[in-house]
Amino acid sequence: MNRFKLLVTWLLVGLPLVWGVARSVQKSLPLFSDVAAAAHRK
Repeated sequence: MNRFKLLVTWLLVGLPLVWGVARSVQKSLPLFSDVAAAAHRK
């Protein structure tokens, strides 16, 4: 039972953390693609 509680606790913390990191990376990709495209055009 103790392992189950530990697993549930890690999931409650880990899933929102992974979701937040994934969203942050997704939102920041246009920043880096614009910089790379501008550097390539010069």
